Amino acid sequence: MELTVASLISELGLELVSGHEAADVHVRWVHSTELPDPTPWLRGGELLLTTGVQLDTPKAQRELIERLADHEIAGLGFGTGFRHKRIPAALIAAARKRSFPLFEVPYELPFIAITERAFAQLLNERYEMLQRNMAGDVLAEALTGHLYPEEVQARLRPFGIGEQVAVLAFQLDDPSTAAALLERMLERERVPSLVAIRGGLLCGVIDPGDADPLELARVMRAELSARFGEVRAAASRAAATHSLRLSFHEARCALEAARLQNGVAPEVASYRDLGAFQLLLSLQDDDALISYCRGVLGPIEQGEGDYGGELLRSLDVFIEHNGHWEKAAAALFCHRHTLRYRIRRIEQLTGRDLSSARNRIEFWLALRGRELAR
Repeated sequence: MELTVASLISELGLELVSGHEAADVHVRWVHSTELPDPTPWLRGGELLLTTGVQLDTPKAQRELIERLADHEIAGLGFGTGFRHKRIPAALIAAARKRSFPLFEVPYELPFIAITERAFAQLLNERYEMLQRNMAGDVLAEALTGHLYPEEVQARLRPFGIGEQVAVLAFQLDDPSTAAALLERMLERERVPSLVAIRGGLLCGVIDPGDADPLELARVMRAELSARFGEVRAAASRAAATHSLRLSFHEARCALEAARLQNGVAPEVASYRDLGAFQLLLSLQDDDALISYCRGVLGPIEQGEGDYGGELLRSLDVFIEHNGHWEKAAAALFCHRHTLRYRIRRIEQLTGRDLSSARNRIEFWLALRGRELAR
């Protein structure tokens, strides 16, 4: 569970007096302080505990809250029964004005009890992160395509994944913050899983059993969206475990294909949305796919050295924006004249005219195939 002010005080049986809407921010650390301005020694994200020994005046109390809020401190626990019998009114008013999380710590609850509880949660977070990094390594190794089928199965067996596998893929602003929640949801559904981040996507490698991967992804997406905002989702079909690499690319390509659709994208993308990606995924021979991609894109990579990568990125963006110079240049953060030069150079190197629909299709297929063959 992620450590937040809300989760911590809930465990301790305490209540917020202000800042309910901001109490779900992650707490990075916990400190005790009696300084009227501790911010020079803080990085932001800390939860502070104080008895307010030096907060003798309403002005000092208001200024403390202002400083903490400006420094993006997670919250303030105010110990009563020492210098102050209750939380000062000026402190409460200032905290409510800034929607800053503030709660009372009664005399009978020592600060050390709060810090110990918080550190235990932070330790659990670190352990979960370590587990996800191990899971990410397993997924990365399986996606190389260099493992024998029995090796892929051996890597997945410790996660409870048996003879079948499916991949759920989610795209959101910060996938790392959502990994723990996805793990808990899959655990709740009693679905054996490996949760990892790959290619900027939050991925759930699952043994679906009797469950429908598409329906599972739909449920997961709804909960992730409620917590983290806009989330796009895709699911692969259930397949033999040794086909994990293909299942991952099926989910990833379905997500990409749905993004490119002109109409309303499906709630959860699947193989039905693959379109031209289906052709690429059907090429089981990596060598054949690599050979095709090199035949189309090789002159760009070989002809311009290090600059070839920039030309390929410009080509990709230009095609994705349907040859619209202004939009493509804006996406690349360059002037349209710079983009025109790059496209002319690509045409010179390859001998292909980008005004031709056939050439644009071949370039697009080669660019997508290049991603699959990596």
